Amino acid sequence: MGTRCDADGRRGLAGPGGPELPSMARVCDHLLGGTAHFELDREFAADLAPVLPNLPEHIRVLHAFLGRAVRHLAERGIDQFLDLGTGLPTVGDVHGTAQRVDPDARVAYVDADPFTVRLAEAQLAGARGVTVTRADLCEPASVLTAPGVTGLLDFTRPVAVLAMAALPFITDDDELSGVVAAYRDACSVGSALVVSHLSAVTATPEQVDRFGDVAARIGCRPAWRSADAFRGVFNGYDLAEPGLVQTARWRPELGVEGTGPGAQDVDTVSAVGLLVSRPVPTELALVR
Repeated sequence: MGTRCDADGRRGLAGPGGPELPSMARVCDHLLGGTAHFELDREFAADLAPVLPNLPEHIRVLHAFLGRAVRHLAERGIDQFLDLGTGLPTVGDVHGTAQRVDPDARVAYVDADPFTVRLAEAQLAGARGVTVTRADLCEPASVLTAPGVTGLLDFTRPVAVLAMAALPFITDDDELSGVVAAYRDACSVGSALVVSHLSAVTATPEQVDRFGDVAARIGCRPAWRSADAFRGVFNGYDLAEPGLVQTARWRPELGVEGTGPGAQDVDTVSAVGLLVSRPVPTELALVR
Protein backbone atom coordinates (compact mmCIF):
# COMPACT_ATOMS: atom_id res chain seq x y z
CA MET A 1 0.00 0.00 0.00
CA GLY A 2 2.73 2.42 0.90
CA THR A 3 5.06 1.89 -2.06
CA ARG A 4 4.69 1.87 -5.82
CA CYS A 5 6.87 -0.09 -8.25
CA ASP A 6 7.25 1.32 -11.75
CA ALA A 7 8.24 -0.66 -14.86
CA ASP A 8 11.86 -0.66 -13.73
CA GLY A 9 10.96 -2.12 -10.37
CA ARG A 10 12.02 1.06 -8.58
CA ARG A 11 9.78 2.58 -5.94
CA GLY A 12 8.78 6.24 -6.16
CA LEU A 13 6.64 8.71 -4.35
CA ALA A 14 3.92 9.07 -6.98
CA GLY A 15 1.06 6.63 -7.27
CA PRO A 16 -1.86 6.73 -9.69
CA GLY A 17 -3.35 10.20 -9.94
CA GLY A 18 -6.91 8.87 -9.88
CA PRO A 19 -8.92 5.67 -9.97
CA GLU A 20 -7.68 4.54 -13.38
CA LEU A 21 -6.05 1.54 -11.66
CA PRO A 22 -7.19 -0.59 -8.74
CA SER A 23 -5.51 0.05 -5.40
CA MET A 24 -4.78 -2.53 -2.71
CA ALA A 25 -5.69 0.12 -0.14
CA ARG A 26 -9.17 0.44 -1.64
CA VAL A 27 -9.44 -3.33 -2.12
CA CYS A 28 -8.76 -3.74 1.60
CA ASP A 29 -11.33 -1.07 2.38
CA HIS A 30 -13.85 -3.00 0.28
CA LEU A 31 -13.06 -6.32 2.01
CA LEU A 32 -13.37 -4.67 5.43
CA GLY A 33 -16.80 -3.31 4.58
CA GLY A 34 -15.76 0.30 4.01
CA THR A 35 -17.10 2.69 1.40
CA ALA A 36 -13.93 4.36 0.01
CA HIS A 37 -13.52 2.20 -3.08
CA PHE A 38 -14.71 1.96 -6.68
CA GLU A 39 -16.05 -0.62 -9.08
CA LEU A 40 -12.58 -1.35 -10.49
CA ASP A 41 -11.36 -2.14 -6.96
CA ARG A 42 -14.23 -4.55 -6.39
CA GLU A 43 -13.51 -6.17 -9.75
CA PHE A 44 -9.85 -6.57 -8.83
CA ALA A 45 -10.83 -8.17 -5.52
CA ALA A 46 -12.98 -10.60 -7.50
CA ASP A 47 -9.98 -11.44 -9.72
CA LEU A 48 -7.90 -12.20 -6.64
CA ALA A 49 -10.56 -14.41 -5.04
CA PRO A 50 -9.91 -17.60 -7.06
CA VAL A 51 -6.15 -17.13 -6.66
CA LEU A 52 -6.17 -16.76 -2.88
CA PRO A 53 -9.61 -17.78 -1.61
CA ASN A 54 -8.84 -16.76 1.97
CA LEU A 55 -7.96 -13.17 1.03
CA PRO A 56 -10.97 -11.60 2.80
CA GLU A 57 -10.08 -13.49 5.97
CA HIS A 58 -6.45 -12.50 5.42
CA ILE A 59 -7.40 -8.80 5.48
CA ARG A 60 -9.67 -9.21 8.52
CA VAL A 61 -6.97 -11.08 10.46
CA LEU A 62 -4.35 -8.43 9.71
CA HIS A 63 -6.75 -5.67 10.72
CA ALA A 64 -7.62 -7.44 13.97
CA PHE A 65 -3.92 -7.98 14.76
CA LEU A 66 -3.25 -4.28 14.20
CA GLY A 67 -6.02 -3.42 16.64
CA ARG A 68 -4.64 -5.79 19.27
CA ALA A 69 -1.08 -4.50 18.84
CA VAL A 70 -2.08 -0.82 19.01
CA ARG A 71 -4.22 -1.43 22.07
CA HIS A 72 -1.39 -3.39 23.74
CA LEU A 73 1.14 -0.62 23.10
CA ALA A 74 -1.24 2.16 24.14
CA GLU A 75 -1.86 0.33 27.40
CA ARG A 76 1.93 0.20 27.87
CA GLY A 77 1.96 3.99 27.66
CA ILE A 78 2.93 4.63 24.02
CA ASP A 79 0.86 7.53 22.75
CA GLN A 80 2.52 8.23 19.37
CA PHE A 81 2.11 6.12 16.25
CA LEU A 82 3.71 6.38 12.78
CA ASP A 83 1.60 4.31 10.38
CA LEU A 84 3.56 3.56 7.19
CA GLY A 85 1.73 2.45 4.07
CA THR A 86 -1.50 3.39 5.76
CA GLY A 87 -3.87 2.72 2.93
CA LEU A 88 -7.28 3.99 4.01
CA PRO A 89 -8.08 4.32 7.71
CA THR A 90 -11.34 2.43 8.06
CA VAL A 91 -13.43 0.80 10.79
CA GLY A 92 -11.17 0.10 13.76
CA ASP A 93 -8.53 2.59 12.60
CA VAL A 94 -5.29 3.21 14.50
CA HIS A 95 -6.19 6.58 15.97
CA GLY A 96 -9.61 5.38 17.11
CA THR A 97 -8.10 2.34 18.83
CA ALA A 98 -5.28 4.30 20.46
CA GLN A 99 -7.51 7.19 21.56
CA ARG A 100 -9.93 4.84 23.27
CA VAL A 101 -7.04 4.02 25.61
CA ASP A 102 -5.48 7.50 25.67
CA PRO A 103 -7.57 10.37 24.28
CA ASP A 104 -4.36 12.35 23.68
CA ALA A 105 -2.75 9.70 21.45
CA ARG A 106 -1.41 10.98 18.11
CA VAL A 107 -1.14 9.18 14.78
CA ALA A 108 0.79 10.24 11.68
CA TYR A 109 -0.49 8.33 8.65
CA VAL A 110 1.84 8.00 5.64
CA ASP A 111 1.13 6.63 2.16
CA ALA A 112 2.74 7.05 -1.26
CA ASP A 113 -0.40 6.95 -3.41
CA PRO A 114 -1.73 10.50 -3.88
CA PHE A 115 -5.28 9.38 -4.55
CA THR A 116 -5.31 7.23 -1.40
CA VAL A 117 -3.92 10.19 0.56
CA ARG A 118 -6.70 12.45 -0.74
CA LEU A 119 -9.34 9.93 0.27
CA ALA A 120 -7.73 9.51 3.70
CA GLU A 121 -7.63 13.28 4.19
CA ALA A 122 -11.32 13.46 3.40
CA GLN A 123 -12.13 10.60 5.77
CA LEU A 124 -10.07 12.13 8.59
CA ALA A 125 -11.19 15.75 8.19
CA GLY A 126 -11.73 17.12 11.68
CA ALA A 127 -10.07 14.19 13.46
CA ARG A 128 -7.88 15.38 16.33
CA GLY A 129 -4.33 14.23 16.86
CA VAL A 130 -4.05 12.94 13.29
CA THR A 131 -2.12 13.91 10.15
CA VAL A 132 -1.92 12.38 6.67
CA THR A 133 1.31 12.67 4.68
CA ARG A 134 2.09 11.67 1.12
CA ALA A 135 5.55 10.07 1.18
CA ASP A 136 7.25 6.80 0.31
CA LEU A 137 8.16 4.65 3.28
CA CYS A 138 11.21 3.47 1.30
CA GLU A 139 12.65 6.97 1.74
CA PRO A 140 12.87 7.27 5.54
CA ALA A 141 14.54 10.69 5.48
CA SER A 142 11.61 12.10 3.48
CA VAL A 143 9.08 10.58 5.86
CA LEU A 144 10.88 11.57 9.04
CA THR A 145 11.32 15.20 7.96
CA ALA A 146 7.80 15.66 6.54
CA PRO A 147 5.88 18.46 8.32
CA GLY A 148 2.93 16.18 8.98
CA VAL A 149 5.24 13.84 10.88
CA THR A 150 7.63 16.24 12.63
CA GLY A 151 4.81 18.60 13.54
CA LEU A 152 2.87 15.86 15.32
CA LEU A 153 5.34 13.30 16.70
CA ASP A 154 8.17 13.85 19.16
CA PHE A 155 10.90 11.31 18.43
CA THR A 156 12.65 12.04 21.73
CA ARG A 157 9.73 10.09 23.23
CA PRO A 158 8.59 6.55 22.35
CA VAL A 159 6.93 6.10 18.96
CA ALA A 160 5.32 2.93 17.60
CA VAL A 161 6.20 2.40 13.93
CA LEU A 162 3.52 0.39 12.09
CA ALA A 163 4.05 -1.30 8.71
CA MET A 164 1.24 -3.73 8.10
CA ALA A 165 0.99 -4.42 4.39
CA ALA A 166 3.73 -2.64 2.49
CA LEU A 167 6.90 -4.55 3.42
CA PRO A 168 6.34 -7.46 0.98
CA PHE A 169 6.66 -4.88 -1.82
CA ILE A 170 10.26 -4.19 -0.77
CA THR A 171 11.55 -7.27 -2.53
CA ASP A 172 15.29 -6.84 -1.88
CA ASP A 173 16.22 -8.28 1.53
CA ASP A 174 19.05 -5.83 2.21
CA GLU A 175 16.88 -2.86 1.31
CA LEU A 176 14.12 -4.13 3.57
CA SER A 177 16.48 -4.46 6.52
CA GLY A 178 18.00 -1.04 5.86
CA VAL A 179 14.66 0.75 5.59
CA VAL A 180 13.33 -0.76 8.82
CA ALA A 181 16.61 0.02 10.59
CA ALA A 182 16.42 3.66 9.52
CA TYR A 183 13.10 4.09 11.31
CA ARG A 184 14.45 2.20 14.32
CA ASP A 185 17.47 4.50 14.51
CA ALA A 186 15.23 7.58 14.50
CA CYS A 187 13.29 6.32 17.53
CA SER A 188 14.04 6.56 21.23
CA VAL A 189 14.27 3.73 23.75
CA GLY A 190 10.79 2.50 24.63
CA SER A 191 9.58 2.68 21.02
CA ALA A 192 8.05 -0.24 19.15
CA LEU A 193 7.76 -1.85 15.72
CA VAL A 194 4.55 -3.53 14.54
CA VAL A 195 4.80 -5.44 11.27
CA SER A 196 3.23 -8.24 9.25
CA HIS A 197 4.44 -10.03 6.15
CA LEU A 198 3.19 -12.47 3.54
CA SER A 199 4.35 -15.98 4.43
CA ALA A 200 3.06 -19.18 2.87
CA VAL A 201 1.11 -21.03 5.55
CA THR A 202 -1.48 -22.79 3.43
CA ALA A 203 -0.82 -21.15 0.03
CA THR A 204 0.73 -23.46 -2.55
CA PRO A 205 3.67 -22.41 -4.75
CA GLU A 206 1.20 -22.15 -7.64
CA GLN A 207 -1.03 -19.80 -5.63
CA VAL A 208 1.96 -17.67 -4.67
CA ASP A 209 2.94 -17.33 -8.33
CA ARG A 210 -0.59 -16.58 -9.50
CA PHE A 211 -1.09 -14.02 -6.75
CA GLY A 212 2.10 -12.30 -7.89
CA ASP A 213 0.90 -12.27 -11.49
CA VAL A 214 -2.37 -10.57 -10.53
CA ALA A 215 -0.72 -8.13 -8.07
CA ALA A 216 1.78 -7.09 -10.75
CA ARG A 217 -1.12 -5.58 -12.72
CA ILE A 218 -1.33 -2.73 -10.18
CA GLY A 219 2.33 -2.12 -9.57
CA CYS A 220 4.65 -4.78 -8.20
CA ARG A 221 4.93 -8.50 -7.54
CA PRO A 222 5.28 -8.90 -3.76
CA ALA A 223 7.84 -11.05 -1.98
CA TRP A 224 6.75 -13.92 0.25
CA ARG A 225 9.14 -14.61 3.14
CA SER A 226 9.30 -17.34 5.74
CA ALA A 227 9.29 -16.37 9.40
CA ASP A 228 13.00 -17.17 9.61
CA ALA A 229 13.79 -15.02 6.57
CA PHE A 230 11.74 -12.12 7.93
CA ARG A 231 13.06 -12.26 11.49
CA GLY A 232 16.10 -10.12 10.65
CA VAL A 233 14.05 -6.92 10.39
CA PHE A 234 13.76 -7.02 14.17
CA ASN A 235 17.48 -6.49 14.66
CA GLY A 236 17.80 -4.24 17.72
CA TYR A 237 14.33 -5.08 19.03
CA ASP A 238 13.16 -7.52 21.68
CA LEU A 239 10.09 -9.41 20.48
CA ALA A 240 7.04 -9.12 22.68
CA GLU A 241 5.46 -12.45 23.55
CA PRO A 242 4.59 -14.66 21.75
CA GLY A 243 7.22 -13.55 19.21
CA LEU A 244 6.97 -13.79 15.42
CA VAL A 245 3.99 -16.05 14.80
CA GLN A 246 1.10 -16.69 12.46
CA THR A 247 -0.90 -13.49 12.69
CA ALA A 248 -4.02 -14.89 14.35
CA ARG A 249 -1.86 -16.43 17.10
CA TRP A 250 -0.54 -13.06 18.34
CA ARG A 251 -2.25 -12.31 21.66
CA PRO A 252 -5.80 -13.37 20.72
CA GLU A 253 -6.78 -12.92 24.36
CA LEU A 254 -6.76 -9.16 23.79
CA GLY A 255 -10.10 -9.78 22.16
CA VAL A 256 -10.22 -7.54 19.09
CA GLU A 257 -12.95 -9.02 16.91
CA GLY A 258 -12.74 -9.65 13.19
CA THR A 259 -11.49 -13.19 12.64
CA GLY A 260 -13.32 -16.35 11.70
CA PRO A 261 -12.73 -20.11 11.71
CA GLY A 262 -10.11 -19.87 8.95
CA ALA A 263 -7.92 -17.37 10.78
CA GLN A 264 -5.16 -19.89 11.51
CA ASP A 265 -4.77 -20.57 7.77
CA VAL A 266 -4.07 -16.97 6.79
CA ASP A 267 -0.77 -16.58 4.95
CA THR A 268 0.95 -13.97 7.10
CA VAL A 269 3.27 -13.76 10.09
CA SER A 270 3.29 -10.83 12.52
CA ALA A 271 5.12 -9.53 15.58
CA VAL A 272 5.65 -6.56 17.88
CA GLY A 273 9.22 -5.52 18.61
CA LEU A 274 10.21 -3.39 21.62
CA LEU A 275 13.23 -1.09 21.45
CA VAL A 276 14.88 -1.60 24.83
CA SER A 277 18.32 -0.10 24.07
CA ARG A 278 19.96 2.17 21.52
CA PRO A 279 21.53 0.15 18.69
CA VAL A 280 24.51 1.34 16.68
CA PRO A 281 22.99 3.55 13.91
CA THR A 282 23.02 2.18 10.38
CA GLU A 283 24.27 4.04 7.32
CA LEU A 284 20.64 4.71 6.31
CA ALA A 285 19.76 6.35 9.60
CA LEU A 286 18.44 9.87 9.51
CA VAL A 287 20.87 12.33 11.07
CA ARG A 288 18.96 14.62 13.39
